[in-house]
Amino acid sequence: MKSYKKIAILLTAAIGILGASSCKKLLEQDPKASITPQFFTTSGGVLGGITGVYSDMRNLWGTEGFLYYTNSGVDETLVGGGSSTGGLAFGTYSNYVNNIGDVYNGLYGIFGIAYQDINTLNGVLQYGPTAFADVPTRTAYLAQAKFLRGFYYFHLLETFGSIPLHTNFITTPTLSDTRAPLADIYAQIIKDLTEASTELQNKPGETIASTGAASPFGGHSATKASALYLLSKVYLTRGWSAAAQSTDFQMALTTAQTLITNKGTYGVGLYASYADAYLEANDATNTEDLFAIEHSTDPKYGNYTASPSSGAVNGWAWFYRPNYPTVNPSYPSGSTGGSVMTRDLANGRPFFRVRPNADYIENVAFADKTNDYRYWNTFQTTWISNTANITTPRGTLTVGADTAIWMPPYDPGATKRAAFKGIVFLRPSLIATATGTNANPYTTSFFPSCKKFDDPLRPNVNDASQRPNVLFRFSEVYLIAAEAAFKMGDNTTAAAMLNVLRTRAAARPSTAPAAPTNAVTNMQITAAQVTLDFILDERTRELYGESLRWWDLTRTQSLVRRVQQYNAEAGPNIKDFEVLRPIPQTEIDLVTVGPKITQNPGF
Repeated sequence: MKSYKKIAILLTAAIGILGASSCKKLLEQDPKASITPQFFTTSGGVLGGITGVYSDMRNLWGTEGFLYYTNSGVDETLVGGGSSTGGLAFGTYSNYVNNIGDVYNGLYGIFGIAYQDINTLNGVLQYGPTAFADVPTRTAYLAQAKFLRGFYYFHLLETFGSIPLHTNFITTPTLSDTRAPLADIYAQIIKDLTEASTELQNKPGETIASTGAASPFGGHSATKASALYLLSKVYLTRGWSAAAQSTDFQMALTTAQTLITNKGTYGVGLYASYADAYLEANDATNTEDLFAIEHSTDPKYGNYTASPSSGAVNGWAWFYRPNYPTVNPSYPSGSTGGSVMTRDLANGRPFFRVRPNADYIENVAFADKTNDYRYWNTFQTTWISNTANITTPRGTLTVGADTAIWMPPYDPGATKRAAFKGIVFLRPSLIATATGTNANPYTTSFFPSCKKFDDPLRPNVNDASQRPNVLFRFSEVYLIAAEAAFKMGDNTTAAAMLNVLRTRAAARPSTAPAAPTNAVTNMQITAAQVTLDFILDERTRELYGESLRWWDLTRTQSLVRRVQQYNAEAGPNIKDFEVLRPIPQTEIDLVTVGPKITQNPGF
C-alpha cells in the first residue's frame, strides 16, 4: 500500500509478545510512548496501527537477511562471492546453527518483527470496532488487520513450525509462553483469511460505498484477491502437514479457481507476455501483482536513503548482479587495460550475494530455451559496452554497439569465441568440453544475472530499488491449483493449470526473435507428465528468485532431497531437521517462568 508516514508512537512501542520479550521491549521504552487500548479506539489509531505494520514489512522482504532466508540453500541458487558470513552459512548449511541468536536484526528479523506487529494488529481488532460508527468503513479497515495477522502467522508457522499463538492485545509483560498446537494456529489463520477474503476491497483504494470516500488503503495493499491467494496457499500447506484435514487440497484448488474465475472483478490477470509482468512501466497498475510492499523516494511514503548498503530497503535489484565492473580486457590473465564495463544505472549495483545454480537452471529447469522464452526473460546474458577505449586481444570495443561480456547458456563453439571481441563466460560443465581461446567459467562473481527486478530509474547508481517488492503474483495461483490437483490425483486439472502458464511462456517481447510456429503446441503437457518434480521445476521457471523457494521446498517435503540432488555446495551438509528454522535462542532464554519453549529438533 502507499504507506502513510509511520506514527512515532508505533515506531517505539509496537510490543513484542513472545514470552518475556514483551517485558524486554516494554521496559526499554519511554512510558509516554506506550500504546494503550484507548489508542486503537480512534480511527487515527486504527489507521496508524495498520499502516505501521505495512511499513515494518520493509524490514523483511527485500533485505539482504531475508534474501538468505528465502532464496539460499535451495536447488536453484548457489552462494555469491559477495555473500556475508551468515549468507554463506544459510547457503551451504555450514555452521548454520550459529545463526540462531539474532532476533531483531539480520537473518532472524521475522521473528521479532512479526510478533511486534501481531500485537499491534491484535489491538486494532480488539479495540478498533468502537472507532467507527459506519459499518462498511469499520469492516474495510479491520479486514486489513485480519489479513495481515493471518499473513504473519502463516509465515511464522511455515518457518518455525508450532509457535505461540496470541489474538488479544498484550499490555502486561509476562515471563511465560508456550507453543500452540499446529491445528489451532492453522485454524486461526484460516479464520482470519476467510473473513478477509469477503470483507476486503475488490481493488486497492476502492470507494467505501456508505461514505463515498476512497479507502486509504491504495497502492499495493491487500484486497480480496490477496486474501484468496493466501488462503489457497494455507490450505495447500496444511494439506502437506501433520495437521492435514481431508478437504485441504480440495479447498486449496477451489479457492484458487475462485480467484481465477473472478479475476475480472478483482482487476487481475495474466499479461500476454511473461516479460510484461516485470516491466517497471507496469508497476503502478500491474495486473499480476496481488500484494506488494511499497518503496518510494517520497519521504512521506518510503524509506529512501541515498546509496544505502543495508536497512529497510529493496535490494532485489542488487543481490543477483555479478561483479561485472571488474572484468578486465585480458580476463582471466593480467589486470591491465581497465575494466570492459563501468557500473551504471542500466546494469545495476553488483552485490552478487546469490547466483544461479547454473547446471540446474540451464540443464533442467530451463532446458527448453527455444519454445519457452522464460529463461531469456529472467536472465541477463549480455552486457553492452559502455566504456570507451577498451581493447581486448581480439579487438577494440565500440560503446553502445559491441557486447563486452557474454554469458551464453551454451557453448557457441571455438570459432565464434575466437572471433568475439568481448569476454565470454560459460557454465563450468561446458568449459570441460570447450576448446580454443576466450572461454572462461562462471564463478562466484561472474554469472548470468536475474534481471526481473532491475530498476534503471532509481535516482543514483548505488541506490536501492524504488520498485514495489511483489510478494504474491497471479501466475502463482495456477501453480497452487496445479499442486493441489496433483495431490488429489487429478493430473488432468493439474496439467490444464500448468498449460495456461506454459502457453504464455511461448510468447516473447516484440524485440526478440520470433517464436517457432509450433512453440505453443510444443509447450503443452499431458496429465501423464505431471509429477511433483515437474511442478517444482515449473515454479522455478515462473518464479525464480521471488522469496518463495525455501518455503516451496519445505512445504512439499522436497528440500533435503532436491538440495542433495542439485546443489553441490549445500547438499553434503544439509540435515533432515533443517526443514525448519531454529527458534532464536534469545527468545527461548527470555521465558523464565514455567516450561521453557523447546528448540526445534536438531538445533
